[in-house]
Amino acid sequence: MAMEQRSVSAERGSLVSLWGLLGLCVLKGAAGWVTGSKALLADACQSAADCAGTMTSYIGIRHARKNPKASERSKQHPEAIAAILLSAVLLVAGIEIGVSSIRSLSNGPDKAPGVEAVVVIAAGIGIREGLVRYKRRRNSSCGMRGDPLADDRSDKFVSLIALVGVSGAVVGDLYDKPYLYVLDPAAGIVISAFVVRMGYRLTANALRAAERSVLEQSDAQTIVEAVQRVDGVMTVDEVKAEEHGHYLVVDVVVRVNPRMSVFEGHDVAMRVRRQLTKRFLHVMDVNVNVQPYDPGFPYKTNLQEEEMSLLQ
Repeated sequence: MAMEQRSVSAERGSLVSLWGLLGLCVLKGAAGWVTGSKALLADACQSAADCAGTMTSYIGIRHARKNPKASERSKQHPEAIAAILLSAVLLVAGIEIGVSSIRSLSNGPDKAPGVEAVVVIAAGIGIREGLVRYKRRRNSSCGMRGDPLADDRSDKFVSLIALVGVSGAVVGDLYDKPYLYVLDPAAGIVISAFVVRMGYRLTANALRAAERSVLEQSDAQTIVEAVQRVDGVMTVDEVKAEEHGHYLVVDVVVRVNPRMSVFEGHDVAMRVRRQLTKRFLHVMDVNVNVQPYDPGFPYKTNLQEEEMSLLQ
């Protein structure tokens, strides 16, 4: 799949997942408000947290596709700004739901949510699982790297807690056991802690955005070795990478024979770009800076001895 096609496909997949999670959040929130279920309202906040994580990923992918060649200093991180704003809202919502659930638990709930809340939670689990499987297939076909927030899958655990809490309260209503009503706000308290945790993780990831331009040593070495296999590259001076959602935009400085023409140097740069984008599917774009090789500096080289003699 061509680089531009991968980018468009990844953006489309994130958008579908985003709208699905948004609809799920609205459905749970409306049902929780109507039925008075604290657990379902808290579950809606967790879906909102998943939606926020997907939104930041979508913004990053779209920003990288629209402006992949911006210099590192001029690059902005709209996904980081969105993540900070959304995480602040999530933190407030999680705390508010937790306080409301504690208040309801201390006062003693006088009624249980309706069976509709159980149906919505069960349907939400199925819809969410379908969205996760769809996104994983899309990511695999596009060569996208795994998302730690998405791979956490705490959403399934949260929905199961909500299902148990609401179902227990409904069973208490059916069999005239009012003491089971407390299961609904108790589940809301537990889920609110997960919502606050997700908001914190979004904030922490956004604040670490400035460090994402530094590749791990193993990844950098793999990219350097791939570039050194390109015909015409004598050595690799520098490799940097910028994360955009699940993708990388790589900046690399290579040294070539100083006797090369400008056209030949440009051809080497294009071969380096093709080599990295084809071998590493998560590399969206490559900016290659071609510099003349200085034979006086002790570089490691992939040239043959007869080629080196031409530089002396």
